[in-house]
Amino acid sequence: MFCTMTERVLALENWCGGRRVEWFGDGMYSEIYTERLLPFAAFSECFCKNSYASLPTYKDAVYQSLELAGERCSKTFTSTGNKVEEVKAMLDWAFGGFQPSGPEGFAPPDSYDSLSNQKTESSDSSVSDYQPPAKRKYVHRGRPSNTASTTQEYTREQMVHEVTVKGKRIEDFCLSCGNANIEIFHPLFEGSLCVRCKENFTETLFRYDDDGYQSYCTVCCAGLEVILCGNTSCCRCFCKDCLNVLVGPETFDKLKEVDPWSCYVCLPPKKYGVLKLRPDWSVRVQEFFANNSAFEFEPHRVYPSIPAHNRRPIRVLSLFDGIATGYLVLKDLGFKVERYIASEICEDSIAVGMIKHEGKIEYVNDVRTITRKHLAEWGPFDLLIGGSPCNDLSMVNPARKGLFEGTGRLFFEYYRMLTMMRPKEDDDRPFFWLFENVVAMSAHDKADICRFLECNPILIDAVKVSPAHRARYFWGNLPGMNRPLATSLMDKLDLQDCLEIGRLAKFNKVRTITTKSNSIKQGKMGPLPVSMNGKEDYLWCTEMESIFGFPKHYTDVNNMGRGQRQKLLGRSWSVPVIRHLFAPLKDYFECES
Repeated sequence: MFCTMTERVLALENWCGGRRVEWFGDGMYSEIYTERLLPFAAFSECFCKNSYASLPTYKDAVYQSLELAGERCSKTFTSTGNKVEEVKAMLDWAFGGFQPSGPEGFAPPDSYDSLSNQKTESSDSSVSDYQPPAKRKYVHRGRPSNTASTTQEYTREQMVHEVTVKGKRIEDFCLSCGNANIEIFHPLFEGSLCVRCKENFTETLFRYDDDGYQSYCTVCCAGLEVILCGNTSCCRCFCKDCLNVLVGPETFDKLKEVDPWSCYVCLPPKKYGVLKLRPDWSVRVQEFFANNSAFEFEPHRVYPSIPAHNRRPIRVLSLFDGIATGYLVLKDLGFKVERYIASEICEDSIAVGMIKHEGKIEYVNDVRTITRKHLAEWGPFDLLIGGSPCNDLSMVNPARKGLFEGTGRLFFEYYRMLTMMRPKEDDDRPFFWLFENVVAMSAHDKADICRFLECNPILIDAVKVSPAHRARYFWGNLPGMNRPLATSLMDKLDLQDCLEIGRLAKFNKVRTITTKSNSIKQGKMGPLPVSMNGKEDYLWCTEMESIFGFPKHYTDVNNMGRGQRQKLLGRSWSVPVIRHLFAPLKDYFECES
C-alpha cells in the first residue's frame, strides 16, 4: 500500500516520532513511525506484481499515488478514455525513474505549509476514529514504551535462528515481529506478543472481509499476501511472511499448489517449523481478550444467593431491546417476570416482541427520553441489559465514527441508565447488569467503554453453542460470567440440525450472519451453505431463526419479507449465549414451579 506525508495525511497527530496517515486505495488510517517509510522514489522496489494482479484495492492505491506523483512532477499522460492504458503509461514512467524531473519533482507546492496548518487547526478528529492498518507486510502500531529498554531487538529471521540454533524459548519472543521485549502470550500459537503487536492483534483478530475470511493473518494480524484455509468450517488465513519465516522458506509458494489446504489451526497439532498451535488455544483466546485492557478494576460487588422462599419475580429494563431476546430467555429459563420494560425504536422489532410475547412487554421507545423520574415510577429494577448499535464502533465499517459520534454515543445512554439505577452502598438488594457489543472495535473505543463501566469484558463466541460464529464482548456483574461456555441438550450445534426436511447442509458451521444478505455466503468464492435438489440455496428464515436459537417463525410477523427478517436476526443476540449468562440468576429470583 502507498501513502504520502502531505495532502493524504489527515488530522496530523505527531506521537513520539510517529504520525497518523491515510492510505491510498482503501482510505484507511494507520499510526506509523515515519522512520520506517521509504521515499516514493523506491516505488519499483516495493511494487508487488501479485498484489497488483489480484487485489483491486492495491491497484487503486497504485493508480491514485501515481496520479498525485504525476501532478507534482507536472507530468501529463495521454487521456484515451482507457484506464488500463493510462495506468500502464504511469507504471512505465515510475519504473523508468520518474523522468524527466526524477524524484525531486515530488516536493509539495510552496502553498502546502499554509494549507497543512489550516487543516490541522480545523480538524476535530479524536483517537476514537482510529482504524487498523491496511494489509501490508509489517505492522508496528501503538505508543513506544515509556521506559528505556535494554532488550536486544530481533528480526523474525533472527528470532527463528535464536530458537532453532541457539535453543532459546520461543515464548521469549514476539511471534509477530520478533521483538524480545514481550508483553503477553500469543493466544493461538506458542510464542508471545509485544505491546504494539498485542494492540494490533486485539483490534483485528475478529475482523472479517466480505468474503467471510479474516481480514488479516491469524499469526501476525497483518500480511499483504495471504493464503486461505480450504476447510469449509474455517475462516482463517496465513500471510506469506509468516509462512516463509516461521514454517520454512518457500512454504507460501508450495501451499499455493495445495487445493484445498487445511491451515495450522485445522491440521493435527504438531510443530511446523517453529509454529506450533497451543493445545488450549480456545481457552487462551478467552483469557487474552479478558485481560488485554490497560486498566485494572476493583471486583464487582458480590451478592449472596437468596433463599428460595425469599425470592421474588424479576424486574427488567432492556435498552436497545431488538426482538426481545432477553425476555424470551428469561421465560425459557422459567423466571417469573414481574415487569419487563423495553426501549426500542424499530417498528418491526417491536411487532415481534408484542405479538410473540402477547403484549407482556412494555415498550417505551427512545432511550434518550427516559429520565430519572421514569425510573422511579417504573422501578426499582433488578436487571439492566442492552447492547447499543455497533455500526459506528465496528472495524468492518470504514466510515465508522467511533464511540463519541453517531450511534456510538448511544453507549452513554446505557451508562446513564446504569449510573441512575445502581443501588446505594447501604442497599443490599441484588442488582445485575449486562452490556454487549461487537469484538471488532478499536482498542481505544474498548478501553473507553471499560473505563466508564469500570470492568473488563469477557469474550463469547456463539459458535460453541450454535452453528454460527458470533463473537461478542460482554461487560457486566452477572454471577459466573467467566465460567466456560458449555453446551446443553437444547443447543443445535451443526447446521444440519437447523435445516428443514429435504435440505442438506454443505457446512457444519456458518460464518457470522449480519444484516447483509451476502453474509449468508460462505468463503471467498461465495458458495451458499445449503443444497436442495442438487442446487445451492440460501438459508430460509426459519433456518436462520434456529441458528440463533429462536423458535421457528419467531420473526414471521407484520408480513415482513426475508430481507427484513434477516436484518432483525442480524442485530440480535444468540439465544444459547444469553441463556448461559442468565442461568445463574435463578439463585436470586423466583421461578415458575
